[in-house]
Amino acid sequence: MRLDTVTRIILDHILEKDEFDIPKFSQNEKFKCQMILQSINYSLDEFFNTTKFSETEKGKIVYTLLKQGKSATLIMEKLDWKGFEHIISTIFDESNYSVMTNFRFKDEFTKYEIDLLAFKFPYLFAIYCKRHNTGSSSFLKNSAEKQKERVEILFEQFPIILEDLISNLTLPIKRKILLFPLIVSWRTYSLQFYSEIPIVSYDHLSGFLQEIDEYRDVMFSLSLMVD
Repeated sequence: MRLDTVTRIILDHILEKDEFDIPKFSQNEKFKCQMILQSINYSLDEFFNTTKFSETEKGKIVYTLLKQGKSATLIMEKLDWKGFEHIISTIFDESNYSVMTNFRFKDEFTKYEIDLLAFKFPYLFAIYCKRHNTGSSSFLKNSAEKQKERVEILFEQFPIILEDLISNLTLPIKRKILLFPLIVSWRTYSLQFYSEIPIVSYDHLSGFLQEIDEYRDVMFSLSLMVD
């Protein structure tokens, strides 16, 4: 299996890996391309005349390709870890979450980073985007335990980082929120839990968020009051 011409050219263009002359598109290819570009409100000419795309735009268009059933494996081969994070950010955005990427914080001794923070009252997710192909039980368990440790430290540092989170995630004042560690993988498998930490594949993430109320009681969480 290989990527169709339209998908490959769009990916190469937004990832700045190749140039392409629009007239070389057949009419059918132009139509397919226009359908995909609707996800970011671009015309065909605007798209190919633009040399820089925002990370949000990249995430939306790649996610559109995936939703259309394009080969996830082949698309992921073209994306680095950052590109995968943009896809996950797009999914949360489409589910009406406020999102921060690559959030950095520290305690007295160590610096830490959370790939994504996503908030929609009352849920605040601290997300590790697992781009790796490895799906062994030991690897997943280790990833879950490490993410749980990072979130516990984030919880301890919450009073120090609160102002930043209120500003960027529009956290509500004088309300209790629930902080959850979460791991999202590109590899497709059923929802798993390790140390009460959910591990969900990107293509099941939207459904997981829609049903989050059903899972919250079996997930590790920390309760925070935003003062």
